[in-house]
Amino acid sequence: SPSAPSGSPPPTDAVTINIVRENGNQSFSPDPATVPAGQTVVWHNIDTTTHRVVLNDGRLDTGNLAPGAFSQPMTLGAPSPYHCSIHPDMVGTLVQ
Repeated sequence: SPSAPSGSPPPTDAVTINIVRENGNQSFSPDPATVPAGQTVVWHNIDTTTHRVVLNDGRLDTGNLAPGAFSQPMTLGAPSPYHCSIHPDMVGTLVQ
């Protein structure tokens, strides 16, 4: 049987940001994503390629997210721009 994606479905109250393709304005959806202070956020890779989300200030790194995988739930204290370290043209923003 095929191996299951890493990560598990997020808590129901988490803000989920989908990773949808390598380039273009729709790389992360939604973008910008509204994440209030103290809110949990997860990234879900619905692309067919591995991605790795990193906050530009280095406070967060999801590690490699295989197709179908969810990141670990993370709680952020401040808004931040982020990018895919594998595909640097993929950028997004978290806002409060």
